[in-house]
Amino acid sequence: MHKRLSGLGAKADVLFIEDDYSYARLVEIWLGESDLLHFAFTNVATLAEGMDTLEDHPTYDAVLLDLSLPDSTGFETLEKIINRFPNLNIIVLTGRMDVELGIRAVKSGAQDFLVKGDFGSKELAKTLLYSIERSTILSRLEEAQQIAQVGHWECNPSKSYFYASKEVYRIFGLGDEEPYSFTQLNKENTPFQILLKIGIEAKYQGEVKRDLQLKRVDGEQRFVSIHCKSSHIKNDDYVFHGVIQDLTTRKQAEELKKNHELAEQTAKVREQVIASVSHEMRTPMNAILGMSNLLGRTVLDDEQRHFVDSIRHSSELLMGIINDILQVSELHHKVLEIEARHFSINDLFFRLEEVMKPKLAKKDLQLIVEMAHAVPTKVIGDKTRLSQILYNLVGNAIKFTDYGTITLTVQVVQQEEKRVALLFSVADTGIGIPAAQQEKIFEPFTRLTQKDRVTEGTGLGLAITKKLVEMQGGKIELTSEAGKGATFSFILSFDQETTPVAEKCSEGQAIGCDEDLSFKVLIVEDHAMNQLVVKKTLEKQWTNIQITIANNGEEAIECLSMQETYDIILMDLQMPVMDGYETTTYIRNNMPPAIADIPILAMTAHTHIAEGNKFREFGMNDYLLKPFDPQQLFEKIVNYLDKSLLNA
Repeated sequence: MHKRLSGLGAKADVLFIEDDYSYARLVEIWLGESDLLHFAFTNVATLAEGMDTLEDHPTYDAVLLDLSLPDSTGFETLEKIINRFPNLNIIVLTGRMDVELGIRAVKSGAQDFLVKGDFGSKELAKTLLYSIERSTILSRLEEAQQIAQVGHWECNPSKSYFYASKEVYRIFGLGDEEPYSFTQLNKENTPFQILLKIGIEAKYQGEVKRDLQLKRVDGEQRFVSIHCKSSHIKNDDYVFHGVIQDLTTRKQAEELKKNHELAEQTAKVREQVIASVSHEMRTPMNAILGMSNLLGRTVLDDEQRHFVDSIRHSSELLMGIINDILQVSELHHKVLEIEARHFSINDLFFRLEEVMKPKLAKKDLQLIVEMAHAVPTKVIGDKTRLSQILYNLVGNAIKFTDYGTITLTVQVVQQEEKRVALLFSVADTGIGIPAAQQEKIFEPFTRLTQKDRVTEGTGLGLAITKKLVEMQGGKIELTSEAGKGATFSFILSFDQETTPVAEKCSEGQAIGCDEDLSFKVLIVEDHAMNQLVVKKTLEKQWTNIQITIANNGEEAIECLSMQETYDIILMDLQMPVMDGYETTTYIRNNMPPAIADIPILAMTAHTHIAEGNKFREFGMNDYLLKPFDPQQLFEKIVNYLDKSLLNA
């Protein structure tokens, strides 16, 4: 079999007898790229196929012949085809160690020979067209050389002959109106003298493969590659010819690529460091925040409660910094995955109010929530991203408002059958933002500075908010005046279903508050302090709960293998002996249905588990990030408990 590629207006038919299809394809591409002429290209793998093809189509303009074929090797390959087709225009391809074989082939009837690895598309086109269109090849070759930045020259010292193509002159920074003679070439301090020196080396070595840096007549440094061959005629008479290629652009591109790869590698290492540091900080922070919450639920005097509140406040501030830095890095280097799920904006606002109550109470501020009647009860979109945006904006408003109100509003700006565009606004009566700072306020690490006012945080909140809005197709706007508050507003579009969707529970409902609820939990966690935090947090909420602790996945499987029944499993991911991924996979695939179907909630400090719901790929039902919010933990546990337990 053979493949044929015809260029538009093909003027030359070329047959390539070559068994290496990838190399043949490369030659085919080279010929297809040539702007000298168009070619019709045919490739066959054996000499026998080549013979048969030539019998059927004897009018090929040229034949490229590899001397090493499956059914014929060496010089006899050429002899066989010449004996059968004596008038064929043949160009032999040899390896670098077989140059003498190529010269012998030319003496025996081949038109020319080429050394594999020493030519590209332009050189190949030149060799083919030399015998096909002698009258036009020189002008087209010069054009091709200029494009490829490759020039060629020839020299016969005994006959004082020297010729260089236009591209050689251009590479040296010279005009070609008055070509150099051999006499000029032989003078000292001429740009072309390097060619003569390399030609003399080729006289004794046969061939010279050299890259060097040369200085043009205008003083510019260029990187070039010079390849020169020498052919002995008789006695001390020899001819050398070669090519010179300007590699400056390629070198610059390679350097740019190298710098780009280095930057990518640096970014990758930075991401790994950030992820590692984030995880290592989140784990002890889980214990600090958890213990603070537990201590806050005990009987304390005023001074002790003040200490606990200070610990909790500082811990939350530190966690905010960790989260901001990690999220900015993720948004900068990764594509945001938008989750499309049903959720209630009412519930989202309710949850926001609950979270913000302590901050509002501390400054004696009021949060007013206004939702227009036309806003749908439920929409389909990314609740998590919307929550982040609103938490950042409301939290920022509280930070810069000392008295008055924060007003959160949502209204419909465009309504279609299954699509709705909502305008969200967060307005405050705070210090406002001067006009000179408004353009920079969304840039990373930008914070408002005001005399006698200390501002906490990294200055990343608004930069994250802007990125989250824009990556969902929206645009955030600011209206403000110094001393008169600020209003941040943005529009996001959501899908909406006309049919009601059943959900397990609503976050706005006070779930998990039944202190008499009785169920069994298996906690799989290797960190002793985190074991204590989870255990005590659950026992404070439900007095009848039964808790078993396993230090790693192997112990967890032992507990489950003893036919112990659990209603839910809280699974840490990074553990010794057997981690959470392996353990969950084993439970789902190797244990009886009654055990394999137990709900498993991942508890991890690795934020990447949330990307694209990766936790589901490992068989986990849901996840909580450390340090976890106790109320969120309660809600998710109740959400996945068997409903018969809830109704008991």
